[in-house]
Amino acid sequence: MTTLDDWKKMAEDGLKALKETAQDLAFNVEKQAKLGKKKYLDIAKIQRAIDKLLIEIGEYTYDEVTSGRNLSKDDPFIKEKTSSITHMRSEIDLIEEEIHEIQLARPPKPEP
Repeated sequence: MTTLDDWKKMAEDGLKALKETAQDLAFNVEKQAKLGKKKYLDIAKIQRAIDKLLIEIGEYTYDEVTSGRNLSKDDPFIKEKTSSITHMRSEIDLIEEEIHEIQLARPPKPEP
């Protein structure tokens, strides 16, 4: 026959398991929220800015070519825009590294 102490021990073990599961669940929800923000807000915002710069370069190039002017990669406008794009792509690389670190994160170990 099971004693009162055995019932108490089973209840404590069940509560401990429930607490650990809730902590893991909260950790994973927070992790997914961070990943979503990085992927779909931060990177997308930078990518839209890059797209805008590429359009500006294209329009500038078209105007230069159709007006008969020579176009050079040393053109100050082109240099400025390509430098900005290079910088933004570096920012995306850093965010992707952060995403990788977040993906590798594990929930903290429960206290005994």
